Amino acid sequence: MMNKTIPKIIRPLLDEYLSLTGQQLPNLLSAFYLEGSIALGGFNERLSDIDFIALLQHKPTSAETDTLRSIHAQVEKSWPRWKMSGSYLTADYVSHLHYHDGVLTPGGPFVVNSVEGWILKNHGIALLGAAPQSLPITVDWNVILRDMKQNLNTYWASYTNQPRRMLVLLSDWGIQWAVLGVLRQFYSFREGSIVTKTQAGEYGLRHVPAEWHGLIREAIQIREEGKGSGYVRRIGRMVHTINFLKFVIEHCADV
Repeated sequence: MMNKTIPKIIRPLLDEYLSLTGQQLPNLLSAFYLEGSIALGGFNERLSDIDFIALLQHKPTSAETDTLRSIHAQVEKSWPRWKMSGSYLTADYVSHLHYHDGVLTPGGPFVVNSVEGWILKNHGIALLGAAPQSLPITVDWNVILRDMKQNLNTYWASYTNQPRRMLVLLSDWGIQWAVLGVLRQFYSFREGSIVTKTQAGEYGLRHVPAEWHGLIREAIQIREEGKGSGYVRRIGRMVHTINFLKFVIEHCADV
């Protein structure tokens, strides 16, 4: 029986994937875990991917890789509304395949000291194999915070000083992505844990100055309802967002 915490609407997709891999690649998968927004209880039917980590019994042959590629194509044809995204790892957690945006490609080493690894270890949902808590993965929270700080000062900072990135903030999608994205890290630095984007936004409403509350509510509304806007002009919203990103980056620099 499928785990009750998994949204009912995506269970048929997962059932089809597991059925196809079980039939066509019975000796390949040793475990299959859901992580990301599903594991955190924040799956968004419009925006979320179906994030996963799969463990392999052995390094896949070319024929097995082709079969796996065909399985994903069939699942996406059956369920085009959602996208699976994740990694296939061998027992050493080094050699793996990565599946994203409908493409299965060889990937680099899996970084266990990551947000992905933390969510897997603490909240992952096993559809096949042992509980994720039993996996021999060590997650160093201090390393995660170090990586988050670097991410804030590079990736997120680019939305405040690179014109091409700043233009993304003219879109509704860009507002929810940036505002709630940095608030997830704001939450992690203060609370020592990881939450969904919407939960981070709700936390922000309780813990950042009131001048930013309208923007945060806008981001939550876009993510949850698919629409804005409480702003008369998008350019004004963009400028306000850039200043908010600078505020969060500066705040987290001292943590």
